[in-house]
Amino acid sequence: MWKIRPKISEKKFDWNFELFFQAAEEFNGTFLFTNDPENNTGKNILGVNPVVVITEDIVEFGNKSVKINPLELIDEILRINNMEMNHPLFLGYLSYDYKDQLEEKGLFAGLQHKKLPQIYFVIYEYYIITENMKKGYAEIVKLNFEFEHKKFNIEKVFNLEIEKNVGGSSKYIGSSLSRDEFKNGVEKIKEYVKQGDIYQANLTREITGTTDIKPTELASRLSQSNPIEFGVFSKINDSYMISTTPERFFRVKDKVLTTSPVKGTIERSKNPVKDKENLQILLNSGKDKAELAMIVDLLRNDMHKICTDDSVFVKDFPMVKKLNNVYHLYSEIEGNLREVNYEKIFKALFPCGSISGCPKVRSCQVIEELEGIGRGAYTGSFGYINFNGNADFNILIRTLFYEKGNISFNVGGGITLLSDPEMEYRETIHKANNIYNAIKMEEIWEERYCLTEK
Repeated sequence: MWKIRPKISEKKFDWNFELFFQAAEEFNGTFLFTNDPENNTGKNILGVNPVVVITEDIVEFGNKSVKINPLELIDEILRINNMEMNHPLFLGYLSYDYKDQLEEKGLFAGLQHKKLPQIYFVIYEYYIITENMKKGYAEIVKLNFEFEHKKFNIEKVFNLEIEKNVGGSSKYIGSSLSRDEFKNGVEKIKEYVKQGDIYQANLTREITGTTDIKPTELASRLSQSNPIEFGVFSKINDSYMISTTPERFFRVKDKVLTTSPVKGTIERSKNPVKDKENLQILLNSGKDKAELAMIVDLLRNDMHKICTDDSVFVKDFPMVKKLNNVYHLYSEIEGNLREVNYEKIFKALFPCGSISGCPKVRSCQVIEELEGIGRGAYTGSFGYINFNGNADFNILIRTLFYEKGNISFNVGGGITLLSDPEMEYRETIHKANNIYNAIKMEEIWEERYCLTEK
């Protein structure tokens, strides 16, 4: 039943991001995109017409639905269709809240954010694959299935006319944690560190608002606001996920597993001298380098669970990621997988230590206590899995969620014994500033006090 026959073709096609955003919206699709203005490299994948949809406990295909274990089914479909074809089979994500299903019962409080499915993987009938350096060219992958399903005419994508978006703005509603609550959370984490419970934890807050800007326009604005290595625009039922994350979770290529944790942040300056000084402050920061080192060690330990003995090593430490509004420190860890099994990979790695903390389980418990609500897809992971088992998954930070004019996004950071509560709160504002500006959210003193004059 799960045997899939792919057919590949090429097409001259004058594509652009705005067209693919619109196609994903109109044809229930997902667009994974890269936009690096410095060298214009990157690969983009548009999936349209969902045929197989896997969520928490069911798979829907054709006119049928069957109860399943989602990760087991993904591995089964990969096994049945294993072929030397480096083209997408699945697009999808695991939400942060899905961690509850990957650990033994009772470890977590079971907080769930209900906006989107906890897990969502789709096999689309069509994939359109483009490269930024090859404008006017696209590769088309059509998948043929053994069961009946609703067919799609791919020419509808090629013939789309881009709708002109009409301005608009956004209004601020509030934050799940106030300034004082967030700072108190930082102090509480520091107490847990002193007591020996944890070494660090990632504390975040959810910002909510309303907007009259269309989802495709939100995606266009956000995609242009920063270099994007792992962008997502996905229509999921009546909701939209728009991510411009700079962080990779993991990549699998020819059984080699690479993780890329990001830790350490400092704001950019428009003054070149000050900007250079800020970068040096980050590179010389004992707190930030210690934070990154702890997460590197955590990921090395996680990777040893699924990689061959003595194959896990740190490629470089630290490296610098340059974005429009901030600098980040990051590192890369590499290892050789014993087998390409995504149930085992996600159970070993998920959630990523860079957005939970160390040790992971206790940090997640502290996060539930202090944040008080589920995170949903935020700090989960979105990516693709190819027919040959290769994959690439991001960390869903810098991510906006939209549903019927309501919007939300989260900001946060890693907290250690050396963290200053006021500075940690200000860091969340600097991280949010890029989104605020892109979606034209009104000036709010509560959120902008460290960026603007009152």
